Amino acid sequence: MDPSLLPLMLLLISNIHPGQSEDKPKVTVKPQSSVFTGDTVTLSCDVGQSTGTIIWYKDFQTIETGDQTKTLENVNVSDGGKYACAVRGETQHYGVILTVRERPKPAVRVQPDGRVFRGKTVTLTCDIQETDVSSWIYSWNKDDSVIHVSQSQEYRISSVNESHTGQYSCTGNETQGSRYSHTSDKVTLTLSGLSCAFLLIFLLVLLFCCKRNKGGGSPSPSTDHQLPNISQTSEHQRKNGQTPACSNAVNEPSCVTYVKVDLKSMEEMREKKKENKGKESFDTIYSKLKI
Repeated sequence: MDPSLLPLMLLLISNIHPGQSEDKPKVTVKPQSSVFTGDTVTLSCDVGQSTGTIIWYKDFQTIETGDQTKTLENVNVSDGGKYACAVRGETQHYGVILTVRERPKPAVRVQPDGRVFRGKTVTLTCDIQETDVSSWIYSWNKDDSVIHVSQSQEYRISSVNESHTGQYSCTGNETQGSRYSHTSDKVTLTLSGLSCAFLLIFLLVLLFCCKRNKGGGSPSPSTDHQLPNISQTSEHQRKNGQTPACSNAVNEPSCVTYVKVDLKSMEEMREKKKENKGKESFDTIYSKLKI
């Protein structure tokens, strides 16, 4: 046999069995094989030169036939598994493993966690846990606007003032990939120094009013000083043959008490006078009692 005819014979043999392709189907996944719930995943089946019908498998069970591309939208955890493809009539080959995890939600921590005073330093920390992501890029939002992007999970505010008050949240984006987290719940940053200032002003005003009320009124005469004046006035009036009376409205309460005591004393003196007739006159007894 002429050696030059050997290549021609091999070509004829390959044309006799066109269905026996040596190309193995290959599955590719975009954007990546590990995703979060809610993502969209596209699976592609590359069968080389084969022209037969494409069959898709998940965990070695047939799930679809026809297209070389399969799209999974809004994936959930149950969509994870082993995906493979093959041309009808040929053996399926191992494809890719799709992993679907719950999309994480960060939590924001504020230090100090108590009251924040004007001029102090505040540190916000974005915590993202329970993922296989090795590193994140953190986006910080204030009142729903992005204010800071960094690979550090901490956002520090030095010398905090009124302009820094507001609602803060954070989001994580995978450094080497397309995955991203939920947005954290918002935390509100307020300054306690403002409230303390208003409280201090209120207390100072209240203290001033109290002192003003205490020192504004004129001191009223005491009962001890009123009684001698009443006695002296009454004595003077008796000497002039006048009936004792109140000199002004300020002394009216003392006058009422004085009259009550006088009436009672007069009754007692009348009884005593009956027992001691002729010893003392009524006016003399009255004067002694009042002195």
